[in-house]
Amino acid sequence: MPFVDRINYLQYESNDALPLFKIDRALVEQILHNIVHNAIQYTPAGSTVQIAVAKTEEGCEIEITDNGKGFPEDKINAVFDKFYRLPNTATGGTGLGLSIAKGFAQAHGGSISVVNNPSGGAKFTVKIPSEISYLNTYENE
Repeated sequence: MPFVDRINYLQYESNDALPLFKIDRALVEQILHNIVHNAIQYTPAGSTVQIAVAKTEEGCEIEITDNGKGFPEDKINAVFDKFYRLPNTATGGTGLGLSIAKGFAQAHGGSISVVNNPSGGAKFTVKIPSEISYLNTYENE
């Protein structure tokens, strides 16, 4: 099914208590783009992709979850390898998106991982160590 004909749902779990994270916005945006793009491209039409952000002791943690098929257990460790594509997937793409996402997370001193959800689909977790700031700590509010 062509990518442009797909209708999927993107949910962001808002958290007004989040602080400001000192991160490279462009790199984190590319990480999210690559993971969300893959989720939309490789899940059935009508699937839901959820994004949640949380503050941890180390900094920022982002979870991207979908309700697609997930990954074959014997292939899940290869999804971040350069040029890796799952067998029998639609044509298109270079197999670099998740490898680039991993590289950008590591450039922050962070990590990225993926597990299959017990109910189906995959969950990517991006951990970015970062300084934080709360708006109420600024002297010139």
